[in-house]
Amino acid sequence: MFDTHCHLQELDDVDAAIARARAAGVERMLLAGVAPEKWRRDDALVARHDALVVSYGVHPQLVGGIGEESFDDFMHELDTRLGDRDARVVAVGEIGLDGMEAHRDCLPLQERYFREQLRLARAHDLPVALHVLRQHPQALKILADERVERGVLHSCSASAELVREYVALGLHVSFSGSITWHGGDNKAARAAKQVPRDRLVVETDAPDQTPEPRRPGRNEPAFLVAIVQAIAHLWGVDFAEAGRITDGNARRLFGMT
Repeated sequence: MFDTHCHLQELDDVDAAIARARAAGVERMLLAGVAPEKWRRDDALVARHDALVVSYGVHPQLVGGIGEESFDDFMHELDTRLGDRDARVVAVGEIGLDGMEAHRDCLPLQERYFREQLRLARAHDLPVALHVLRQHPQALKILADERVERGVLHSCSASAELVREYVALGLHVSFSGSITWHGGDNKAARAAKQVPRDRLVVETDAPDQTPEPRRPGRNEPAFLVAIVQAIAHLWGVDFAEAGRITDGNARRLFGMT
């Protein structure tokens, strides 16, 4: 299994959590980058563990606190890091738009960061890891404007109708613990049914979005098992087959095959 999006750097028992994930069958985990000061911590963690790969990006929820004045410096650092990257840097992200009330006032600045990071991803021939909340129509417009064809909508919150538009652009769609909530009868499960099997990947988004039956505790990559089980049930296949398909999809997406 491949956990395509997690924030292990936020855990206080990282090494033990990685060991538990490996024991559960999670062979790869992607550390999603959120800000330059955390990219350096991510690098140190990736250097210690062969199971980890990483993405670099500026998270839209942090843009308001960063401000306009840091834009050029941050984009220059991102460009430099991508140019000097090794094979374990596999994407640009987590980037996108967040329309939650706490972040709505800075949407114009979010869009500026988003567009420039999409352009850097294209320039460096990397897929993008997308964070989109309550801004799906605008995000889809920007992705079309910037001619984005490689990437993944992380922890899908889109409707079934909107998911089809992401797929039409050529993107993958990732599902997290929310697909297990409410007995599996939920918006995420309905959206997942619209994703072709070769475009669907899975993630924990640890330490958030804990799947059933582990809620309300902290999430970790070992719990990816519950999400793959939910996908297996949705597809009518056994657990091993769902793991094999989603792992292969992730490896192709991130250029690891």
